[in-house]
Amino acid sequence: MLWKALKTVAKEKLRGNWGWGALTILLFGIASNIMLFAGYMLFTVALLLTLLILKPVNDDFYGILGIFILIIFPIFLFTMVYVLLFLLTGIQAATYDLVSGKKTDNVFAATFSQFIHHRGWRFFKTWLLSLVFNTLWSFLFLIPGWIKGLAYSQSLYIIQDAIDNGTSMTARKAITLSRKVMDGHKWELLGLMLSFVGWLFLSIITYGIGFFWTLPYMFTTMAEYHKYVMADYTRRHQNGLPSSKTYTTASYSVK
Repeated sequence: MLWKALKTVAKEKLRGNWGWGALTILLFGIASNIMLFAGYMLFTVALLLTLLILKPVNDDFYGILGIFILIIFPIFLFTMVYVLLFLLTGIQAATYDLVSGKKTDNVFAATFSQFIHHRGWRFFKTWLLSLVFNTLWSFLFLIPGWIKGLAYSQSLYIIQDAIDNGTSMTARKAITLSRKVMDGHKWELLGLMLSFVGWLFLSIITYGIGFFWTLPYMFTTMAEYHKYVMADYTRRHQNGLPSSKTYTTASYSVK
């Protein structure tokens, strides 16, 4: 079974690296809390400044507060969510380096490898563009948004390969290629993701401690899945590819 094979390979890659994986999650947690605290302080300062500026004009304290919450709070909330999600892509990049044989032993450099390895800007553009596309599809109905999310799921791995190999790949091209690669594989990936629900539940009931092992395990499995779907795409479309250097990824390892 594909899921079992992928998970077996992922555990083999994590053998001797579980501590490394747990530390990347710890650093992610620390960075996330620092960003949340900084965001909270900025939110508080913005609130105080708004009150000081508008108080002489409008003496209605609750009216000013209501306007602030309606305008500023959604911006603050979405910004914090997006920052946390982008920080989480560092774990994705680190585990993909692990399965590709490019593991960074320095845990700090691994956790923030998007920036350390000069991937930051192109990584961010690809992530943001795929997020925008997915959000726009979600405005139609929830299910099309999920489907497109699965279709765009390989774009960050693709852009990471392109950056590491020094090949030309724009964010839009990475997203387009991801959509092609995932043709016929979307429900397969959804099933693989759902297979981790039990592990995520156990992580929650252990007050988050389980995430130190569950997240590296899940991300490493997803990195192996990318190798699998990319190898399948290459086999099916080899004749139509202009450059194997651009469109191939790490060697296929799931037997």
